[in-house]
Amino acid sequence: MPLISKNFPGFQVENNRVVLKQDYLKNSKWSFKKITGTRLGAILGKNKYTSPFKVWMGMVNLYKDVIDPTLAQTGNLIEPKIRDYVTKQLGITFKVHNPAEIRWDAFSENKIFGGIPDGEPMNDLKVIDYSNNKPMLEIKTSSIDSFVYKRERNELKMQKDANGLPLIKEKGSKKSSWFNNDKISIPTEYCLQLALYLYLRNVNHGVFAVAFLEPEDYLHPELFTVTNREIRIVDFNIKREQIVPLIEYAEKWYNDHIVKGISPIMTEDDQRWLKTETYLLGN
Repeated sequence: MPLISKNFPGFQVENNRVVLKQDYLKNSKWSFKKITGTRLGAILGKNKYTSPFKVWMGMVNLYKDVIDPTLAQTGNLIEPKIRDYVTKQLGITFKVHNPAEIRWDAFSENKIFGGIPDGEPMNDLKVIDYSNNKPMLEIKTSSIDSFVYKRERNELKMQKDANGLPLIKEKGSKKSSWFNNDKISIPTEYCLQLALYLYLRNVNHGVFAVAFLEPEDYLHPELFTVTNREIRIVDFNIKREQIVPLIEYAEKWYNDHIVKGISPIMTEDDQRWLKTETYLLGN
C-alpha cells in the first residue's frame, strides 16, 4: 500500500492523527473516494487485514492499495464462470456492470456510499429486477490452502515455486477457516459488503457464491472449470433496521474524517505502517 508521492506534502501528523493541509483538502476533495462495500467492514473495525486509518488514507488519496497481480488475474478470469454457474443453479440472469461505463460506481446518486455488486438480477428486457425476492450476487474465491506471502516495499506478494505454483504454508487451512462445525460461515466483512449494497437498492435478499480454488487455479485460471471445484451458494438475508445503525455510524465517520480531512486515531500498528511507508517513500 504505497504512499502517493505527489500527495505526500498534503498532510501533517497532529495528536496521533493525520490532518490534511487546507490547500490539499480544498483542491482534492472532489476526488476523495466513497465508502464501498469493501471499505465498510474496516471502517466498522470488522476487517482483520486493515484498519479505519488505512482505509481513510486510501479514500483521501494519500496511498494507493495494490492488489497482488496473481490474485487480480485469477479473480477476473474465474468470477464470470462462477456467475454462469449460479445462473444455471438458480435460473436467474445477472447483470454485470461495466466499471468504466459507470465510472466504477453503481450507486452514483449517493454522495457517501458506492461500489459495484458482482451481479444484479435482471428480467428478459435486461433491466435490473428484484421482484419475487430475486437475490443480489456476491462472488468470493478462496484458496483451499494457506499460501506464503512476502512483504515487498510494504506490499504482500504471493510467493511461488520454480513451476509458478503458489508456495503452500498450510494445506487445507484457508478452506477450514470458512467453516464452523461443518457449516459454512461467511466472514463478517463480506456480510457487511453485501448488506451495504442491499441497503442501497432497498432490498434484503442476496446470495454468496464461494468457490474454493486449488493451487493450479492461480497458475492457469483460464483452465478453471466449475465441475472440478467446490462452489457453495449461501443465502443471505438482512432486515433494513439491522443495517441502518451501521449506515448511520459510517455516515458520521465519513463526515468527521473525509469531509473534515482528519484521520481516525492511529493505532500502534498504524503508526508503524505510516513510519515504514514514509521511509520507503524517501528511498
